[in-house]
Amino acid sequence: MSAPAKVALGLLLLAAPAKAQIAESREDPTGVSIPYKFSHLVHSADRSWAGATGELRNDDPFLFYQLGQDLVNRQFRLEQGVYGRTGEKSVPLYIDRAAIPAHGGSARLARDHTASCGFCHSIPYRQPGAGQTIASTGGEGRNTPHFYGGGLVEMLGEQVLWQTLERYDKNHDGTFQRSEVPEPSPLAVRPMPGAPEIQYGDLSPDANGVPRTNPVFRVWYVDASGAAVADATSLNDPRVAGFRLVMQPFGWGRGTRLVAGHRLSEGGEATTLRGFYTGAADVHMGLQAFDPTQLATTGGLARRSLSGAQQYDLGGSPDLGQKQTATGLSLDDPDGDGHFDELTEGDVDAAEFAMLHAPPPAVLATPSSEAGRAVLQTVGCTRCHVESWQIEAADPAHGWPGDRRFFHLEARSEQSADGRTQLVAQLVRLDRVLPSGERVPQGGSFVVERIYTDFKQWDIGSEFWERRFDGSLQKEHRTTPLWGVGSTAPYGRAGRFYSLDAVISAHGGEATAEATAYRALAAADKKRLQAYLESLVLPDYDHLPADIDGDGKVAESFLVAGVDVGQERFDPRFLFATLPQFRVLDRVAGPDGARRPLMLIDNLDAAYKTALAYRLDSDEDGFPDLVDPDPQRKGLVKSDEPASATPAR
Repeated sequence: MSAPAKVALGLLLLAAPAKAQIAESREDPTGVSIPYKFSHLVHSADRSWAGATGELRNDDPFLFYQLGQDLVNRQFRLEQGVYGRTGEKSVPLYIDRAAIPAHGGSARLARDHTASCGFCHSIPYRQPGAGQTIASTGGEGRNTPHFYGGGLVEMLGEQVLWQTLERYDKNHDGTFQRSEVPEPSPLAVRPMPGAPEIQYGDLSPDANGVPRTNPVFRVWYVDASGAAVADATSLNDPRVAGFRLVMQPFGWGRGTRLVAGHRLSEGGEATTLRGFYTGAADVHMGLQAFDPTQLATTGGLARRSLSGAQQYDLGGSPDLGQKQTATGLSLDDPDGDGHFDELTEGDVDAAEFAMLHAPPPAVLATPSSEAGRAVLQTVGCTRCHVESWQIEAADPAHGWPGDRRFFHLEARSEQSADGRTQLVAQLVRLDRVLPSGERVPQGGSFVVERIYTDFKQWDIGSEFWERRFDGSLQKEHRTTPLWGVGSTAPYGRAGRFYSLDAVISAHGGEATAEATAYRALAAADKKRLQAYLESLVLPDYDHLPADIDGDGKVAESFLVAGVDVGQERFDPRFLFATLPQFRVLDRVAGPDGARRPLMLIDNLDAAYKTALAYRLDSDEDGFPDLVDPDPQRKGLVKSDEPASATPAR
């Protein structure tokens, strides 16, 4: 390679992280760009459908993970349906339908901010990171939280509901009857065996017939048959026989709202990863998902996803698919922009799988920083910022699946020879293959260490209140998980605080005692506490040394299909079922001084399985040939072809 070409490639490598959204390029040797044309994924639980999501998840899970990551980071284009209602505000707060109460109200959500999830979740780059403050529910904005460890958060929310049902739902119908929750019926769980219970209120109703739960729970009401009563707001409604609820552990939360004299919980941003993704895609990008997995089956419940998570009919499929092609794609076009089925059920399968396996934050620990851990406890911060939780192992007799992941990527601190602290990652496989060939999670227990949250919504003082677009004042917000806090300044719901000292000192309301104790600390203890919080970081897993082959060490020259791809690290491409045939063009120094290869993939279509039956998109219109909805160009799928059937669930 010529010297000018080497310089150009080196500059490209160094400059790539400046882009917050990822476009397509087969010729990008940095590996940053998405190297294949966008084409929607086809959902099916049938593993025989080559290239559909069930087959990909089972037979090529790291390719499936990569496809999901690409969807989260991809820069969508206008012809793919991005935007549609730019500058508008939505009403009501949630996208409600007949199955779930719509409480009305004026506009509360700003729309269409970006063309990529990665534009806001951009720190660190190409990771499930934190980011900028955007005008979401109010003019002051909301600071973008990270979703490292998103799958762990989802499973903890599931577990809280499962344990609550086990305690109170005597007839196991998923509904809390009034007779099952007499006063008192405390909603309380232990985050770890032997730990004190976290109190989330009481399931028994107040005088208005409303369960007295923390606002992190979303409540709806059902009749004697179990069907949701769309406009009910209370157990005192004569049509109501009981209620259902879910924990919504994601995001800043929605607090409460006064409706017809009743103080109602509005929950959090989402219950599940699918709801998290499809809600954000709609509101922030103008991409409406047609996701039958999230459409109602009964009583507000939806289906269990391909990744094993129970879904709920809470607006996660803003495209209802009331009019469909013969191959099951929606023609509804909710935002009227001329583009239909802007995200398919298969797309959401892949995004959910990637988010389920998003690695957790890490602790860049030193002896001095660890000294601040005890100060955090002494001040009392861990009353709300609960340090660790445990996901319980599978309990088949009671329907609890345990840890649903196929793998876990974890970073740990190590002392280098020169005394510096560095992070090194390890890939741990959590799956097994049955004699039938089906790949399943082991379903074990897992300790979610140093997450530092109770997920409750608290009023911690006027410095954190939010005036929303409809004029209402939200006082309660979720206890921010502190894992990763060392990488996520500025702080607070609106990103108003530029230092840890400022945001801690600003606490009041229900956190007055802890804030007072912090302000009374000696200067040295404050520094210890802040140093500890600064050690809770979001690693750049793309460049972290990582043992991915399980041999207990990190190779300096890792071989993929016989090619030296540089230091061993977690690059999902290195674990595809069909290994990429890398062609190394050069090796250049990155920002950290480490030399990295510039590579192209010579067998790209084989590695990414773009020629499989349910991936092949001959005319590159974004829909695989077997489900292509354009009869003018291709004709609908013939009735004797497998794609004419409803995808297997």
